Amino acid sequence: MDNQIHGGNWFFDTLNAWRVLDTVNLPNIERAMAAFAPGGHVASAEFPEEFKPLTARVKLRGYSPDVHGLVGREPGNYITATWYENLISFRTGEQKGRVISMKGLLNGVKPDQRQGMKKTGTEYDFSTMVLYTDSYDGRVIHKFDFFAGPGATIVNGNAIFAGMAANLAIGSGTVL
Repeated sequence: MDNQIHGGNWFFDTLNAWRVLDTVNLPNIERAMAAFAPGGHVASAEFPEEFKPLTARVKLRGYSPDVHGLVGREPGNYITATWYENLISFRTGEQKGRVISMKGLLNGVKPDQRQGMKKTGTEYDFSTMVLYTDSYDGRVIHKFDFFAGPGATIVNGNAIFAGMAANLAIGSGTVL
């Protein structure tokens, strides 16, 4: 029973949410699929295309005007959100870290129904992600960089689209 989640923390830029963090929905990494049936064949297969846009949702207990003020920014005025995870082996007791860093925008806010003196929270939608890095114990598992192009994409430590980026000369010349 290795890598059991044993604690987590969320930052909005330099705002540390550990005291008020309720729940976190990390981004789903998913490829869009395209069906392909060769001419003269009776079978088809789905082939992976681009990665779908990444989104995350964070729920904080209560209300934070500092976080609330980050909602509604325009592209170019991105914030960096970071998820820190402590993983423990129930066999050996060894602890390892996982860090997910995301650069994007807070594009939505949903306050819970207010119920008198009862504890309620606020959900924040983090999207328009232009940079995403998921690292485990210092090793990059996934990295997506919208502006650097496909050559910067890392899956399990491998630049899987480096050949495509070279063939298309994406990393050369003056990029518009």
